[in-house]
Amino acid sequence: MKLKEMNAALQRLRDKYAVKADGEIVAAKEGSIGNCAELKLADGTICKLLPWRKERRFIELKNLIDNKILEGVSTLRFMNLKAADCIRPLLYRELDLAAFLGEADVTSLFATVNGKTANLIVRLADGKSCSIECSAALPANAEPIDKHEIIARRGVACDRTVDTQVPQASIYEFTADGEKRYTDTDTELFGFELDEILTIRAAYAVLSDPSLVAQWNAIDAKVTAQVQNALESDKLRKPVCC
Repeated sequence: MKLKEMNAALQRLRDKYAVKADGEIVAAKEGSIGNCAELKLADGTICKLLPWRKERRFIELKNLIDNKILEGVSTLRFMNLKAADCIRPLLYRELDLAAFLGEADVTSLFATVNGKTANLIVRLADGKSCSIECSAALPANAEPIDKHEIIARRGVACDRTVDTQVPQASIYEFTADGEKRYTDTDTELFGFELDEILTIRAAYAVLSDPSLVAQWNAIDAKVTAQVQNALESDKLRKPVCC
């Protein structure tokens, strides 16, 4: 990540919207399995960042539930495939999204893990179930592929359009050097990759609402433990309570 440029963009957002709290985006400490960057506040406090919670498609999915467009949500179906060194960051993100979109804590899970791939069945506190498929084994240059579906008594919602198998870009350029794709998702943060945009937005959200510091740090501790529970479930070959 381009931390210097990202912090400059964060400062521009603070100045534009007169946010008084100050902080700096820094690389996550060794051993952290969540986002690869954290927010260091002016007083030295470190806040874990959950950038997917500020991604538009997930906010809109949650709005469908909050506004009762979907009624009687029962099942969540998540998939996350990418090239990565380890499966744990993928599990971290999807387990947090399960609680965020399911609007209930994870209470138990059953997992099977094979190297860089994992399949989970997750139970939420209010009875919802969630299936999670993760793989960190895509080729090094492959684009990440993910899909999140919510099934309810009345209605089904998904963050991908019907029959879409892979994420689509806004513009495709085919040249002698190969294919290039362009997708702008934020009019105030041109020139950044999606992960960088979401990290900047998450950091800005924390500076705008300091109550998120304690909330997101508590969530980080909880989800980190749940990832460990998933690995333990695979070893024991049985469900594990969280």
